[in-house]
Amino acid sequence: MYHNYSPERLEKKAEEILKIYKQGELLVTPQAMDVDHFAEFHLDAKIDFANLSQDKKTLGCTCFNDGVLMVWNDDRTKQYPLEVEKGYIFVDKEILCSEVEGRVRFTIIHECAHLILHRRFYYQKPGNVIPKIQCAVYQIEDGARRLPMTDEEVREWQANRLAAALIMPAKTVRMMMAERLGVAVDALSPVYLSDSCIKEMADIYNVSKSAMSIRLEDLNLLLH
Repeated sequence: MYHNYSPERLEKKAEEILKIYKQGELLVTPQAMDVDHFAEFHLDAKIDFANLSQDKKTLGCTCFNDGVLMVWNDDRTKQYPLEVEKGYIFVDKEILCSEVEGRVRFTIIHECAHLILHRRFYYQKPGNVIPKIQCAVYQIEDGARRLPMTDEEVREWQANRLAAALIMPAKTVRMMMAERLGVAVDALSPVYLSDSCIKEMADIYNVSKSAMSIRLEDLNLLLH
């Protein structure tokens, strides 16, 4: 199950949220969002770290209910139960060792998007032993939409799109592009950009180059 959000509706939803959060300052100038602050103070979520999978492919999970989350010991040879509370976001410890700048931050905002969009689909009666949704590594920054998609794939795409719109607001991305190209915002059109240029833009938002590239494509600002 899922709400049938269009890309346009998710962009609008992100802007509505950002107009409220910190009095809209993230819509004024391109800058990095404090994702920890957004999660904890805007969504009343808690962030923690654990070994979420044996193969290290699960980057994060969201607890929609109180219950028990199965996690792994430090060498990932044995699972054990961890009591968790509703509203907790867990990030895999392996991410902290990642050389990809911004991966932790995008994982957190991705899980925040699940909390915003998908609470009702994962609500379960107290006592359920699987109070979570997992986000596999290949899903986190995968911009491709394979059709037809399963319900879970749709929810993952929705979380990715809303997350990107929150951490890289369309308004400031277009503002940044217009300034770099020396044109008015309403005169923007898709252009070719070098990897170094995309990396510079990614650094402003403290996201990965891959995430920035996908965002520019989604906003019809990038040619390949």
